[in-house]
Amino acid sequence: MIIRNVKTNFYKILTGYGFYICIIFTTILCFTANVYEDFETGNKYSAIMSIINFDKDFMLSNTNFCSFEIMRRGAGSWLSMFIPLVAAFSFVPLVCNEYEAKSVRFEVFRSSKLSFHLSKFITACLCGGIAVMLGFSLFTLTEYALFPNINEYSFDLKNNYEEMLQYQYIDITQGNDFIIIMRKFRDMFLYGAVNAAPVIMLTSIIRNKYLVLCIPFFFKYTINQTCIKLQSQAAKSMENIDVNILNISSIINPDALSYLSDYGKNRNLVLIYNGITIIISAAIYLISCNRRFDIGE
Repeated sequence: MIIRNVKTNFYKILTGYGFYICIIFTTILCFTANVYEDFETGNKYSAIMSIINFDKDFMLSNTNFCSFEIMRRGAGSWLSMFIPLVAAFSFVPLVCNEYEAKSVRFEVFRSSKLSFHLSKFITACLCGGIAVMLGFSLFTLTEYALFPNINEYSFDLKNNYEEMLQYQYIDITQGNDFIIIMRKFRDMFLYGAVNAAPVIMLTSIIRNKYLVLCIPFFFKYTINQTCIKLQSQAAKSMENIDVNILNISSIINPDALSYLSDYGKNRNLVLIYNGITIIISAAIYLISCNRRFDIGE
């Protein structure tokens, strides 16, 4: 029953425009990530501004411009800010419109409240994750065509860059960039799925799609600022840095999943924390929906 409802929900989402807008918007936002800083002027350049301002010869003088490094940095900047909107837009208008049209009761009657709402939650998380992952994949394919490959760099620059990667990804042998890219795609899927969970939870309480889309945006901003304050507090004294507070702030950081592969020993704690976030969101959503009496939904 749940699987059938999930298939139906997927069909509704994939035949609508919201899912594809999410993919395109994710791709565009990835190109706004900062990839290079000119230390002489203090200017920072995004991927798209780098393409406009620098030629290939200049890019070949700095491995920050290599296609692999651009991919690694693509999840930053504006995507981090708008991820709640991007992950949710594929399903929120559809869900809220169904409630406004009073058509939900006809679908509930054909299954059950629990299976209907659980399938909605599962579909929302999956579609949010898939849309973000596909958008990031499209960004990766595009920037690989626009930026130099690491093999185009001089021997010394290439060797230094690969040594840095081996140090950061100690479980990946040299030349296995494909594994790192696949892991990044996995991270982006989880990033989108987790950010979609609180949004679908809100649809059980609020029917206004604009409020449903905006509230998680401000909530995420608050958590981000809290993490920044915790980090500042922990590093207040450079001689006595509070490592525990730094670890906590990195684990609860809403953007941790987008860089999950870089987290090392805290990786499992990040997954556990975000898993709990999804479970709590699902519990609130299901309890709220199943306690509601039939008033035309």
